[in-house]
Amino acid sequence: MIAIERARQQLIELGLTQAAGLLDSRLEAASQKDLTYADFLVDLLDAELLARRDRCISARTRLAHLPFQKTLDQFHFSFQPSIDER
Repeated sequence: MIAIERARQQLIELGLTQAAGLLDSRLEAASQKDLTYADFLVDLLDAELLARRDRCISARTRLAHLPFQKTLDQFHFSFQPSIDER
């Protein structure tokens, strides 16, 4: 087994599925940008943390049983003139 496949398998075993899925593309990008090993690792782990944060927010929103989901960008301030848009 080559090193990249072994690393991917170890990432999966550690539960770092997003990092495992992005390994090839991040390695290629790191090679093109001439990143240090530490910078490559930080980039890969940042992607994993972002994916986990997104899954956590999604799960909590689903468990809250909210009738609909809106962001502040979707909020119509004209319907609620008493609220300051700032």
